[in-house]
Amino acid sequence: MTRPRDHKFLLGNRIITELYDLLDVLIVAQYAKQKLAHLESLNSKLDILRYQTRLLLEFNLIKTERYEYAQKLLNDIGIDLGGWIKQQKIKPGTSN
Repeated sequence: MTRPRDHKFLLGNRIITELYDLLDVLIVAQYAKQKLAHLESLNSKLDILRYQTRLLLEFNLIKTERYEYAQKLLNDIGIDLGGWIKQQKIKPGTSN
């Protein structure tokens, strides 16, 4: 039977990989002519990061304060991303 601590290394690596993937897509979207598809794919990546961070808390691998701070940062990214998506959807004269 596995213990939550057994998942610490795997979960940490997955979170790091997701963060790098998020950064990659943000950079690609910045230069893409058709930004919307890239930006919308980031929403699911953010949700994955939120759930993975929640698992860290549930497995008692991080303190509540660190979890809350991480969630605040992820939410801030989500707010910025949502604004960018909204801007792309209402951008006149473009087909995204």
